[in-house]
Order: sequence, then structure tokens, then C-alpha cells
Amino acid sequence: MKVQWQVIVGIILAIVIAVFAIVNVDGVEVNFLFAKAEWPLILVILGSVLVGCLIFFCLNIVRVNALKKQVKTSENAKRELERQLAAEKSRKVKVSEVEVADKPEQPTPTI
Repeated sequence: MKVQWQVIVGIILAIVIAVFAIVNVDGVEVNFLFAKAEWPLILVILGSVLVGCLIFFCLNIVRVNALKKQVKTSENAKRELERQLAAEKSRKVKVSEVEVADKPEQPTPTI
């Protein structure tokens, strides 16, 4: 359900950005530090959005990889704990009742 809401919000944002870009079609001067160019504002807006999406996508990949590593570490720790538990269970020796023949029975006190 969370993913569906993300898709819906993404579509709404895309529509808002597209309308905003279409309304702003005037030419603007873009300074690239070493050169200047005259571009339509719609291309500057869409280019900026695409660069922002690319940055977001790359950061998301890093986050997903970190989470995968954390899951793998947790699974390894779980496996190790299960192995230790199985080893402890196998070490337990069942204590059987031992009949003690050499000890005389204690008389029970009567009241």
C-alpha cells in the first residue's frame, strides 16, 4: 500500500512540474562557469528535475545496499545463534533417577 501512495504522489508531482515547465517557456541565460548559453526555461526546469531524480535514485541505491548488508548480517547472526542453541541442546544430559541403595531412608516424622 505504501508503494501505491508513492506512485500516486510521484505522478501528481510530475504533472505539477510538467505544467510549471510548460508555462515557463521564455529563454534564460545559463552560466556553466566556463561558458554561457541561452536555453528555454522549460529545458532548465526539466533538466534540474532530472538531475534531482538521478541524485535521489543514487542515494536510494546506496540506502538499499546498506539495508541488504544489514539483513545479511542479521541472518548470519541468527544462523550462528541457532547453531549455538542446537549445540547446547545436544550437550544437555538427561538426568536419570538414580537409586541410592547405600543411604538409609529417613524416617518420616509423625505428628
